[in-house]
Amino acid sequence: MNELERLVSSLLCVGFPGDVPDAAVLAELRALAPGGVILFGRNVSTPEVTRAVVDAVCDALGGTSRPIVAIDQEGGRVMRLRRGATPGPSAMAVAAAGDLELAERLATAMAGDLRRIGVNLNLAPVADLALEPASTVIGTRAFSDDPARAAQYVAATVRGLQRGGIGATLKHFPGHGATATDSHTALPIVGDPVATLRARELVPFEAGILAGAEAVMAGHIIATALDPDVPASLSARVLTGLLRDELGFAGLIVTDCLQMDAIARSVGTARGAVMALAAGADLLTISHDLAVAREARDAIVAAVESSELPIARLEAAAASISRFRSAAAEVGDRPAPDAEIAAAIAHRAVTLVRGKPVQNSDVPLNVVSFEGGTGDGAAALTVERPELHLALRRRRIRSESLRVAIEPSAEMVENLLGLIQAQAGRGLAIVMRRAHVHAAQANAIDALLAASPEAVLISANEPFDVVRFPQARTVLCTYGDEEIMFEALADVLAGKSEPMGRLPVSLQGIAG
Repeated sequence: MNELERLVSSLLCVGFPGDVPDAAVLAELRALAPGGVILFGRNVSTPEVTRAVVDAVCDALGGTSRPIVAIDQEGGRVMRLRRGATPGPSAMAVAAAGDLELAERLATAMAGDLRRIGVNLNLAPVADLALEPASTVIGTRAFSDDPARAAQYVAATVRGLQRGGIGATLKHFPGHGATATDSHTALPIVGDPVATLRARELVPFEAGILAGAEAVMAGHIIATALDPDVPASLSARVLTGLLRDELGFAGLIVTDCLQMDAIARSVGTARGAVMALAAGADLLTISHDLAVAREARDAIVAAVESSELPIARLEAAAASISRFRSAAAEVGDRPAPDAEIAAAIAHRAVTLVRGKPVQNSDVPLNVVSFEGGTGDGAAALTVERPELHLALRRRRIRSESLRVAIEPSAEMVENLLGLIQAQAGRGLAIVMRRAHVHAAQANAIDALLAASPEAVLISANEPFDVVRFPQARTVLCTYGDEEIMFEALADVLAGKSEPMGRLPVSLQGIAG
């Protein structure tokens, strides 16, 4: 590898296969010599084993300072490290809990978990706003739809992560929340005017920058008012003109994965890497294929050799990465575990929209749960789904689970209604998941509420589905269906705690 190739490789952050140190993979990483690696669920098992993997990778890469080791550890449905880690509620649950001090404590606890496995850069917090009810990619990953409220929690999370010795990354600049299109599968377009973007999308990012965030992730989003021609991640107007020059961000600019379809199916990953670097990005993320990372390196080398890309731009990016790596090597002691923080937030987050949630422990309860893939390209593909009825049983409420497809067939709904009617003496709780975007699910819930008007309706993802069911007499929101949220919900249903959450997004047409 010549010096130019080595310089280009130092700008890459790559994913790799396996959750054990594999000699062939380590050899491939050693030959590529990227400046960073990114961990996904496929690389993570127990903290101890994962640390061994990370150490083996870092040893293979060598160098005078530890490489960047990045991960998506947001909380909620996007958490790569789960076993042995603080069970983080979603960002929206954190905002619903309404306590900035708890939010900062949670982030510090998560930093301790990441330090334990050798990570130094967390690709969080999400600074996007939950503006589009039909979005399945942002949703509960955002703190709020309100810029000022989101800004407070973004800043608190940045402070907590970095107090714990982990670099925080604001994403997805300049804002992914106003579009339903998932950049994992297509190129989103945000058509709002500049004045709207400044008053809305940019506010949480500015707060995170003021709080000292060490990195910003550029999103694969076309904001037409900023640059109508190319995604923000490839736009000099956005990365250099807006983020660097206007907002004054001096830290590390990271791209979202250049293998996402928004880039891979448009300009292509290799060409996208050249364009992102020219636009002002520092660290180029290629998450899934080392061969594609080599192609991107070769494309950048060719662009320098043809004078399309000035080598000074590469050197500036390398200096930014080097500053982060040096600072990360100097952090202090790892934060102590904070065993109570996640449960405290979860219990404060459960929100009563209306009604009387406490269940009579003498009456058996059926829990209808709509389950299945919800079209989220960011979440892990295989995460064991906890069950509410088991949490209720631990609180001596006799309950059974009736699991239904997220888009149930007419026959499935007919059978379900028949069972509910045959067991008319039992209570009913309905766990819905994005019923506002799943018409068959919404229709099934209408039928269930008609058959059992006293049923408790639970919104387990974004609460936008609440407005679809004005006839529901009791409605609760959890902002996630992780075990910690269902445990907190079960305490509310059992009368062991009060629902204290406050809706973090504005909903129209809710009856009090």
